[in-house]
Amino acid sequence: MLHTLRSLGRLPRKMADHVGLLRRDPERFGRNLLQFTDPKLFQERLIDVLDAVPMHVTVDSASSAPPHLNVLNSALTRSGMTGGPNTIINLALRIARLGVPVRLVTTVATSTLDPAWFRTHAVQLIGDPNLPDVPIVTAANAARPMVIGPNDMFLATHWTTAQQLKAILPRMASQQFFYMLQEFEPAFYAWSSNYALALETYGLDFWPVFNESLLATYMMGQGVGRLGDPAMRDRATIFEPAVEARLFHPPAGPVPVRPKRLLFYARPTNTRNMFGLGLMALRLASADPAFAGWQFRAIGGRGSVPPLPLAAGHALQPEAWMDYEGYAQSLREADVLLCPMLSPHTSYPVLEMAASGGLSVTNTFATKTRVELEKLSGNIVATEPTVEAMAAGLIAAAERANAGYVRTAAIDMARDWAATLDPAAVRLAGLFASITARKQLN
Repeated sequence: MLHTLRSLGRLPRKMADHVGLLRRDPERFGRNLLQFTDPKLFQERLIDVLDAVPMHVTVDSASSAPPHLNVLNSALTRSGMTGGPNTIINLALRIARLGVPVRLVTTVATSTLDPAWFRTHAVQLIGDPNLPDVPIVTAANAARPMVIGPNDMFLATHWTTAQQLKAILPRMASQQFFYMLQEFEPAFYAWSSNYALALETYGLDFWPVFNESLLATYMMGQGVGRLGDPAMRDRATIFEPAVEARLFHPPAGPVPVRPKRLLFYARPTNTRNMFGLGLMALRLASADPAFAGWQFRAIGGRGSVPPLPLAAGHALQPEAWMDYEGYAQSLREADVLLCPMLSPHTSYPVLEMAASGGLSVTNTFATKTRVELEKLSGNIVATEPTVEAMAAGLIAAAERANAGYVRTAAIDMARDWAATLDPAAVRLAGLFASITARKQLN
């Protein structure tokens, strides 16, 4: 009886603790609640590994089909078509145009992709309505495994796909694969299971495909896995991002009279985009008179950002998810972009805004120095990744915009993906042909 009374006496404090946890960490609160509502699912989720599911593949050793290049994507969804996935599709299509049999392969179960929408999107990416025949198949259905030939090869595009591929490679004629590296992905996580598993993939036998030399320099300088081996430098294919002039350019004709507008590339679930730091900098900067009368819009968050108060009566209002052309138009209609990126990669929105004649405020990191960023464009305002420095950069950008600067596409980069991805596609097609010819099973 005394024990029961003591437990009841602690109940208000426990309830207050749980309410506090709900406010601080809703995800953890949900996991705790799951212990009682669905114990089996709670136990499964104790394994803190992202996409810890196998690919379902059957290797047909009797296949006489020519080797395929299977381009692995966790998923292909309409809302997932950001810079990285778009570049994967763009490169895959260009490899296929060279005569390589290419398949786009999803490796986790997702909603059915609309083929008509995907074709329209792919045409926008490559700028050519005459697309090669690239089927989209899935390796996520246990009831209907994907059939591959023993001489096929793979292009992994995220560490989870490299991990899924690891179990399949021993059954293949060649245990080597291509690995598209668009970020130092272990850094997506605190030291954890996912950090260790992502790091492990750099020790596999792969041919690196780097999106941006700043990233290649950083990753090879870290010396992780095989990337510290000088031989991997010879294997590497490195291409620079391009900013398509047909999409990303200053407004044509007179600019309508309207309030100045700031876009915040706000992605709370993508930790390297530092949503919290960016919001704090925006709240500090918006108190400055330079932002009087401005509009503030959140983009890139896929509906995950609610209206948020800023300083001096301003508010950050979310924008609906846009297609590729709608996104480009939104940059032309804005004056300043805030895009934090704690990574050696420049981030596509930073480059695309600069090419659209607006001012991009972003941060430095490692090999991505202020000198390197400003060499790319005078429209880039590079700051240290601190609240105060980024706020100062925002105010400086607003003052430039208020002074009536002339919007010009001041960017020292290729203005067509053909200039950067076509040479990469040619090299990869050649490597694919030589490796599969050398390793084919009899």
